[in-house]
Amino acid sequence: MNRIEKLQQRMKEQQVDTCLISDRDAMQYFIQKGFSCGERMVVLAVKQQGRSLLFLNELFPAEQLEGVELIRFKDTDDSVLLLKEHCTGPVIGIDKAWPSGFLLRLMQLLPECQFTDGAALSDQIRSIKSQQEQQKMRRASQLNDAVMQKVRTFLRPGVTEKQVAEQIREAFRQIAQSEPSFDTIVAFQENCADPHATPGSKVLEAGMSVIVDMGCRFEGYCSDMTRTFFLEENTMEEIYQIVLKANLAAIAAVGPHATFRDVDLAARRVIEEAGYGPYFIHRTGHGIGLSVHEPYDVSSVNDAPLQPGMCFSIEPGVYLPHQGGVRIEDLVLVTEDGCEVLNHDPKDQPVISWKQS
Repeated sequence: MNRIEKLQQRMKEQQVDTCLISDRDAMQYFIQKGFSCGERMVVLAVKQQGRSLLFLNELFPAEQLEGVELIRFKDTDDSVLLLKEHCTGPVIGIDKAWPSGFLLRLMQLLPECQFTDGAALSDQIRSIKSQQEQQKMRRASQLNDAVMQKVRTFLRPGVTEKQVAEQIREAFRQIAQSEPSFDTIVAFQENCADPHATPGSKVLEAGMSVIVDMGCRFEGYCSDMTRTFFLEENTMEEIYQIVLKANLAAIAAVGPHATFRDVDLAARRVIEEAGYGPYFIHRTGHGIGLSVHEPYDVSSVNDAPLQPGMCFSIEPGVYLPHQGGVRIEDLVLVTEDGCEVLNHDPKDQPVISWKQS
C-alpha cells in the first residue's frame, strides 16, 4: 500500500471525502514532489476513491506525476472555482498550511459541505517513519554528530556568535554536502537564556557558556541536536547536571506503551524537583522528518500514544534571565521495546579547553 492509499484508507475510516494538501513537505511526502508558489494556489486533492489531482499554476514547471492528474491554470483563471468543480463532498479535509483566503472562498462556494481537519489524517501517516525513512534520519544525525565534533574546535576566545554560525554552515557544506535544516542557533553567556537566540556580535571569553542548536538534511530528512559547552570552566555545573538528568529521564520514558505526555513529564519532573521548574519554559520536544518540526509535540497536553517508527526530539532546558541557560537535545526513534537515540555526540564533556584542542 503506497502513501496515498494509506491516506485514502484513513479518509474512509474518518468519513472524509476529499483531503486538500498544500503544505510543501506533506506534498513531498505523498507525491515525491513539492512546490513553493508564493501567493498562488497549489493544492493536492486526494479523493477517498479515484485519482488524486494536483492543481498548479502554469508559471511553475512540472512533469506528469505517476498516479496524479495534473490540472493547470493561469493567473487569469479563478483557481478556487476550478478546485471547487473537482471537490467531492460532503466532507472536505483541509490541511493547516492552506491560506485562509483560499479556504474562505471555497467555503463560500461550497456552503453545503462540512470542512474538517485534514492535517490530522496526513500527520498520523507521516509520524510513523518507514525503514527507509529511519535510515535517512540516522544518517542525517550521524552527519550532525560529525559537524558537532568540529564545532568544539571553533570555540576560541575572541570569536563571535555569527562567526561560529558561519563556520558551522561551511562545515555542513563540506561534511554533509548540505545546508542547515534550520537557522543555526549559537549563543554565548546571557544570550543562552533565549531559547531561540539569533547569532550576533557577542565575543566569546573564557568562562562563558555556549549553546549550539543545529541540524542538516540527508536526502530531504532533517537532523536536530543541541549541546551546551563551557570555555575552560563549567560555571553552571549544577544546572548542567540537572538538565542532563532530565534529558536521560525523558529518553528512558520512551516506549510503545507511553504517551508524549509521559515523556514530557519525565523531563519536567526532574527540573521541577530541583527547583528550576519556572525556568523550563518550552515543551520537551517535537516530531521531525521531512520538516524540522512535525507532529507530534512532546508536551504535557499531548496524550497521544507513542508508536514504533515515530521520531522526535528530547530537549529539556533551564533558562535564567540575564545569566544564561543550558539545553541538551537528542533525537529518538521509538522501537518495539523502547527507543533508539540517533545522536551519539557526547553529553558528558561540556568543558572545552582551547589551549589543548
